[in-house]
Parts: sequence; structure tokens; C-alpha cells
Amino acid sequence: MGETPTATLLSTRLHQLPSMPKNAITCALISLICYLCLLSPLRADDNGACLQRGQWVLPAQEGVARSTADAVLSAARTANVVLLGEAHDDADHHLWQLQALGMLLGQRGDLVIGMEMFPRRVQAALDRWIAGQLSEEQLLEQTDWNRVWRFDPELYLPILRFARLNRIRVVALNVERSLIAETGNAGWDAVAPERREGVTDPAPAPSDYRDLLRASFFMHGEHREAPEEPDGEASQAEDPAFEYFVQAQLVWDRAFAQAIAEASASYPQSLIVGIIGSGHLRYGHGVPHQLDALGIGNTIVWLPASIDTGCAELAGISDAVFAIAGSERREPPRLGVYLQDSGDGAEIREVVPDSVAATAGLAAGDRIVSAAGVQVRSSNDVIAIVRQSYPGTWLPMTVTRDGKDIDIIARFPAARRAVTPGDDSSRAAEPDD
Repeated sequence: MGETPTATLLSTRLHQLPSMPKNAITCALISLICYLCLLSPLRADDNGACLQRGQWVLPAQEGVARSTADAVLSAARTANVVLLGEAHDDADHHLWQLQALGMLLGQRGDLVIGMEMFPRRVQAALDRWIAGQLSEEQLLEQTDWNRVWRFDPELYLPILRFARLNRIRVVALNVERSLIAETGNAGWDAVAPERREGVTDPAPAPSDYRDLLRASFFMHGEHREAPEEPDGEASQAEDPAFEYFVQAQLVWDRAFAQAIAEASASYPQSLIVGIIGSGHLRYGHGVPHQLDALGIGNTIVWLPASIDTGCAELAGISDAVFAIAGSERREPPRLGVYLQDSGDGAEIREVVPDSVAATAGLAAGDRIVSAAGVQVRSSNDVIAIVRQSYPGTWLPMTVTRDGKDIDIIARFPAARRAVTPGDDSSRAAEPDD
């Protein structure tokens, strides 16, 4: 049997070693093997996984290679923007983000942190927080946290405390949900300029991004079903509802990218670090694509990933990936209704037996007019609100039944947790996670 290239190299290296004690040769051999391992591409195990907990990898299209924190950080030395992905309800993702922020602060010394979690209208409250003028309770109240974001604030407060401790400016990246909902309902062209919050026309979605969004749209829409005919993909692409869905996602991506670009222009000496859902960042789509269209170059994307993620899934997903053990997936809340638009609200066509909706007392024919204190104008509004709901929480709703308004509380059960290989999404119903 012939020697492998690695064995040949080892043999050559050993022959070239000068005369030295046996233990020194052994140490040299071990060092050489370690060096070669670092240079070798990763190979998947029998389950297709190729990550080890706490390890950085570089997921290039041609293969996934091991790296180190020093090497990853060095590659970001001249970056204009570093985007850190997350699944919103994964505590380990936020710990990793905090670690990455510390690394970047140590290297660059001057950061601006942009966060998806805040709409632009609360920027003044964020400024007061960094200035030490607000308590944590006041910050959550003045940023409308429980209505706008509603994830456990303890997932994000360590990052906000870190920013305040180091007097790092925090920039609100998001827009109002109503803008995204309006775009999803009728398309971007139907949104009046005065309601666009300064967001400009987004760059078109690459075909690969459309494919990802198509899968999300038909997998998770509670009132939609994908066509089964062979030419289903073509008919899906022509579906106006899908087109509006794509436009809504692009507007969201564009809004984040514009806020980052504006921060970069205002603070040219600072590294802008974005804290954003991974679905807006993967494979160079979403926010990186919109930043490129805005002329913001040298953007780097780092993502966390479960150690169960396969090599094939990682190829080209980002500039670097950090492996986290046991990415636990919470099943997204399901209301359990089929909806149709009813002019001013969302009418329930059918209630799924034994569902949250059935337990709450919702019935076919009810028209949902508000949920979580937000006016409902269409079925898409209800879906967006349910997507934002957290397992174990209550959702107050008002429905019109027989001409009378009735208040109803939908109680979502506590999450059933299961490990899902390669999936770092926390809310599968939403493409930005």
C-alpha cells in the first residue's frame, strides 16, 4: 500500500530532522501533526457533523476548515462592519455575541453596536441608557420592549450592560412592524413615502435568496399551502402574496442595512457591529447584500451554529462560524386557526381541534380585530403577532362575534424542546431567525 500524502510529508520532515534526543523528536512529530490538522479541511463524521464545541471554522464553498479566534479576529482587523447572527431565544448565542463583542473591542477599541431589537423611534432612550440616565426597568419601558420585541430581556441585557459599561453607542436598526406588515399585505409600491421611515428601495433579491424565502413562506404560513403540481415553483413565484412576502423581507433587510450605513458615515473611525437574526445574514443574502448595494464594503459575517450542523449546510454560509453545543429548538407557537381577510380584520375560517385557539374559545366566523394591543387589519397581521409570541405566554385578543366585541386570552403552552441538527432558528415561522 502506498503512502498517503500526509504520511509522505511526515516521513520527509523526520528525515530532515537533525540528530536530537528521542523525546525531542517525539515533540516535533506531535507539533507537526497538530500543524497539519489545522491546515486540513474538516471531514464529516458518520452523521454528517463536522463541528466541535467552542471551535471556530471557516465555511468556504470548497470546504470547511478549522480556525482559531486569533485568526478570525485578524481577518476582521480592517472590516467596516461585522454582523453577528443569532437565534433570538438561544441564550448561548447571546453569550457568544458578548464574547465576540469583547474580542472586537479589544482589537479595535472603538465600536458602535446596532441592534435589530429596537425600532428607530426609541433611539433617544438608548442614548439615555448609555449615558447612565435610565435604570434597566426604565430602559425596557421607554423602548417599548414588551410590545415590540417581547423576548426575555435577560437574553439581551448583558449586551446592553456591556455597552453601557464601555460607553459604546447602541443604534436602533429596526423599523415599525406596521411598515413590514403593510408591505407584506399590499407590496412596497403601495406604501406611501411618508410611511416608509426613510427606507429606500431595496436591491432585488438574488434567486438563491428567493428560494430560501419561498421555502419559509410555504412551510410556515398558517393560511397558505404550497401547490403540488410539477410546475409548482413557477406558480409560487407568481403568487402575489409570495411576492409581497419577499418585498417585506427585502424592506426589512434594507432598513437594517441603511441604519448600519448611516452609523458608519456618522462614526467613520468606529467598527459597526450588528446584532441581527441569522436569517438576515446567511449566505451573503439579506443585510450583507443590501449593504453592498449601498456601497458599504468589507462586511464580515460571523454566525453561531450547533455542533450537529453538517459540513454541507455550512458551505458558504458566512465568513466564520462558532460551534455551540446542542442547539435546542423551541417549537414555535401555533394559534391553530385558518384565516381569511375580511376587509377590516382577519376572519377565522376554521379552528383546529385541541389547539390553543380552541382552548381559548375562538370559533369559526370570529373576526379578530386586535391582538397584543395591536390593531389587526389582515390575516398577515395575526400571523406576524403569533410569530412574535413566546412559548408559555398569553396573547390577549379582541374578536367581533355576532356584532359584539369579546376579549379572549390565548395561552401558548410552555415550549417542548428538541435538538434539531443544523438549525439555529428559534422561530421557524419567521425567515429572519
